[in-house]
Amino acid sequence: MVTHEIEEGYVGVYYKFGALQEGITGPGVHMKQAFVTTVRRVLIRPEETRMSSVETITRDGISIRFEGISVLSRTTQSKVIGLIKKYGQDFKKVLIFDRIKEDLRIFCANKTIDEVYNEQFLEIVEAVKHNVDAQIKTLGEGGVKILNL
Repeated sequence: MVTHEIEEGYVGVYYKFGALQEGITGPGVHMKQAFVTTVRRVLIRPEETRMSSVETITRDGISIRFEGISVLSRTTQSKVIGLIKKYGQDFKKVLIFDRIKEDLRIFCANKTIDEVYNEQFLEIVEAVKHNVDAQIKTLGEGGVKILNL
């Protein structure tokens, strides 16, 4: 047996011979079987992530690049195992970041450049956040939450 540490704000997720185990552990020092069990840490406190630029095209064929999109999100501790089983260790990319890119592209594809920049620019964040929240609730069963976009 070997000891390992889980820091505050994280939970430990365990793989035994590569298979995801059901239990998680909170902060502190824990034991695991050497060479048999692997531990991964999953952040459950709020995390701010800056997305890479997002390229979109408006209805009239003009390309727009959105830079510096910042997302504040949090993972629900009790849903971690289910999220990893469904979407893998990088579940936030699938459930949040890919959804934001997709919804931003859809928003712009249905609008002209004038509508995006002049008429509805302030509505983009609210529209995208609303759609992404709905998809997270459906796909991720509320396991992650966008706190701010």
